[in-house]
Amino acid sequence: HLVLRLRGGGKKRKKKTYTKPKKAKHVHKHTKLAILKFYQVDGNGKITRSRKDCPHETCGAGVRMAVHKNRFHCGKCSLTYLQEEE
Repeated sequence: HLVLRLRGGGKKRKKKTYTKPKKAKHVHKHTKLAILKFYQVDGNGKITRSRKDCPHETCGAGVRMAVHKNRFHCGKCSLTYLQEEE
């Protein structure tokens, strides 16, 4: 037999009306050839690293530390060195 009446259950919920607009998410800024910031080439063709390597044992020599206004920060192990203000 086909039963058409509903057994139990409540009414359909009213759709929510939102008061504030959705928050705009942060968009990652892409910089072209960003690897060029990690190295400096002098007049003789000698290449020097301009960013500090992370000294932590999990990171090693290949992981560079980010340069902020007042600190160096490793993105892999979250090690931070604060710079002294002169």
